[in-house]
Amino acid sequence: MSLHHRPLDPRSIAFGVIWTAVVLLGVKFLVAPWVQLNTRETNEQILMQAHTTLLNNSLEPQTSSDLMRGAAEGMLASLEDPYASFVGPEEMRRFEEDSSGTLVGIGVMLTARGVVLYPQPGGFAEAAQLRPGDRFLQIDGTEVADWNMNQLTEVLRGEIGTEVNLLMEHTDGTSFEAVIKRSKIPTLTVGDTRLLDAEAGIGHIHIRSFAGTTADEFERAMWRLNGAMPDGMNALVLDLRWNIGGQLNSAIAIASFFLDGDLVCSLEGRNRPSEKRFAARGRAVYKDLPVVLLVNEWSASGSEVLAAALRERGMAVLVGQRTYGKGIYQKVYDFDKGDFVLKFTAGYYTTPAGRILEGHLNPSLVGGLDPDIHVQPIAENKAVIRTWLRRNPPPSRFRDEVYALFPSYRDARPPADVALETALNLLQSSLP
Repeated sequence: MSLHHRPLDPRSIAFGVIWTAVVLLGVKFLVAPWVQLNTRETNEQILMQAHTTLLNNSLEPQTSSDLMRGAAEGMLASLEDPYASFVGPEEMRRFEEDSSGTLVGIGVMLTARGVVLYPQPGGFAEAAQLRPGDRFLQIDGTEVADWNMNQLTEVLRGEIGTEVNLLMEHTDGTSFEAVIKRSKIPTLTVGDTRLLDAEAGIGHIHIRSFAGTTADEFERAMWRLNGAMPDGMNALVLDLRWNIGGQLNSAIAIASFFLDGDLVCSLEGRNRPSEKRFAARGRAVYKDLPVVLLVNEWSASGSEVLAAALRERGMAVLVGQRTYGKGIYQKVYDFDKGDFVLKFTAGYYTTPAGRILEGHLNPSLVGGLDPDIHVQPIAENKAVIRTWLRRNPPPSRFRDEVYALFPSYRDARPPADVALETALNLLQSSLP
């Protein structure tokens, strides 16, 4: 039988070419990725394998939680972010205290030697009859008579609602027992508050940091100053020296006392639109108050945001030294199950005029705020000034006892402070 060849149909040839192309594309874009995905370990699988290998084979036994936290800390370190921080279980309590503006304790202020300076008014320590000058003999059965303030503070803090058993000694030598429940105690982020010139109506307030309680503390401090002046306050020296920042919302809340709904700063991140932050409306009770801001090389972050916003709105003059230049905001992720927190840089703060405050992450950025009036402090006075600004005056109900027991506390006077004197002179000369 003979074979007869039919002529090739062009349509068949075209179909074959198309079908071949479809098969090749399918192999490349469908089959190959599937094979790759199922033959090569993912990053997550590699991490899990490393975790299991170390858990089962390391010479020193490790817990799964420790290895997991170590991996998270290592990933954070790989960012090479100087502002990033890993907050592990040991530091969690202090982190929460710094963020909230409150700590958990029994509510006493101590001297450096560990003697009670005074109990917090209205707190559990006062209710338990602790008085200025009392000494700690035992805490939960442990002898502590020779412990200093830092040692005592560490054991007096703890979980909210827990109790601490104390054996105390009054100044007359009598001892007594007290059981005090730990509770939240304000950390006092607003420090030195005093009249500089009562007749002219000029006051001074130092803000140590920005936390959840700062706005309320500042408001109370302003009320006290207003009430102590014959004609109320006419000008303010707002001191932000050694204030390295804290909560941005707290700094904005302070700005809201002076700026009525104005832009305070913007947050500029990667692959996200600019996020603008404004002062609250209707709270600017001091919008017409002349303000001089004191800053130095340790004024950073929220301090710089506040200072820039007030100056760029014509609300304040800056006196002192160039600020630190920390103009970044951070993301804070709390991993409850892992019992740790990750903090890392997520973007820049910019001032209302659009200036970046950061000066350390990128060498091309100048960063920081240059004061309007430069004042170089006396070197030997810096530590003394800082100590004074961190001082907590006794409440009125314990003042006489504290001053009688601690004459050095009673006789302490503000140190020579060139920057503060410059600010005062500037306000005195500008007021009518």
